[in-house]
Amino acid sequence: MFVSEKFFVGTVLQFQIYRAICRATRQYDPDDARKPLHKCDFYKHPEAGNMLKRLMEKGASEPWQKVLSDVTGEGRLNGNALREYFRPLEEWLRNENLRNQEFVGWNYDGDYCKHSIETANLQVFGGFYNKGLAISAGLKITILTVLFHFCFNLFC
Repeated sequence: MFVSEKFFVGTVLQFQIYRAICRATRQYDPDDARKPLHKCDFYKHPEAGNMLKRLMEKGASEPWQKVLSDVTGEGRLNGNALREYFRPLEEWLRNENLRNQEFVGWNYDGDYCKHSIETANLQVFGGFYNKGLAISAGLKITILTVLFHFCFNLFC
C-alpha cells in the first residue's frame, strides 16, 4: 500500500472510530441536533479510553476488519462518519453559494472531454453541455457519496 493510500484509509478509519467513541460516550446523537458529531468531546472519558485500548491491544493478531467491527460495529471502511462530521460545513457552503449565486463546477474549455461531458450530463459554466436536465444538489451529493463508497470498496 502506498503512503498516500495509507493516509486515505487512515483518515476514513479515524472518523469511523471517532464517531463510534462519540456515540459510546453519548457525546453524539444523530437524532439530537444539540449533540452534533463535530462538537463531540470525550476528553478523559473512561469509555473512550477503554474503546481505544480494545482497538489497540489486538495488534496484528486478528484481521483489522474484525477488530474494527468489535469496537465500532462496522467491519468495513465507510465514509459516512466523515460526511456526518463535515455536514454542517457542507450545508453552510451550499447556502452561501446559493445566497451569493456562486457557480459550483468548472468551465468547459475544449473538446478533450466532450464525450465524458455528453455521456454524464455534466454541467459546465453557462448550462449543460448537451442540454441535459439539471439535477438537484442533493442528487449530486448522493452521486458523490456513491462514488466515494465505490472507491472505498476498491481498497477493501
